[in-house]
Amino acid sequence: MLQRFLLVIMPVPVLAEKVLALRAALHARIGGFSGRNTPPHITLCFLDLPETMEQQVVGAVASGTAGLRAFMLHYNGITHFPDKRTIYIDPVEKEAIASVRTPIIAALKAHDALQAAVRETGHPHLTIAAGLKPDKFSTAWEMLAPHRLLHEERVGEVVLMKRLLQIGSMYGHVRSFPLG
Repeated sequence: MLQRFLLVIMPVPVLAEKVLALRAALHARIGGFSGRNTPPHITLCFLDLPETMEQQVVGAVASGTAGLRAFMLHYNGITHFPDKRTIYIDPVEKEAIASVRTPIIAALKAHDALQAAVRETGHPHLTIAAGLKPDKFSTAWEMLAPHRLLHEERVGEVVLMKRLLQIGSMYGHVRSFPLG
C-alpha cells in the first residue's frame, strides 16, 4: 500500500495549539472540513510511495538539509486563497522557506526512484481550514475576524511524517532533520 511522505515545518507548540483551538471552534460552528485532523504544519513537499522507499526518502532529505541554517519565521495575519476554499495563517519569510525547500527537492529529485513522486508546494502556508464550501467559508471567515495573528519563531528543523494513503489515516512522525 502507498504511503504519503510529508515533509513539513512544524510551528512551535503555542502556535500549533492556537491553530488547533481555531479548528475546534470552527468545527463546532460549521461542521467538518479538510485538514481538521492533520497536525498544524507548513508543507514543503510530499511523495506518495510504497513504504519500502522510506529509507531512500530519509536519506535524500538528510542530504538536502546538510548545511542548511535555522531561520526566524514571522506570521502576519489570517488570510485565504482566491478560491475561498482554504483559510490559513500567512508566513512572511517565504524566501527563507524556499531556501530550505529547494535543496531538499533537488536531493529528492536526484534519486531516479523518487523523482516522479515529488510534489512541492509553491505557496507556503499554515492551514486553519481547507476544502470549504461557499457557505462554510463565509461563516468561518466571519468567525475568524479581525484576521489578526502575529507570531514569530525560530525554525530549527524540518520534519518528515507519513501516513497510509487512505481516508482517515493519521500522520506519524518519521524523523526530524535539524537545521544548523
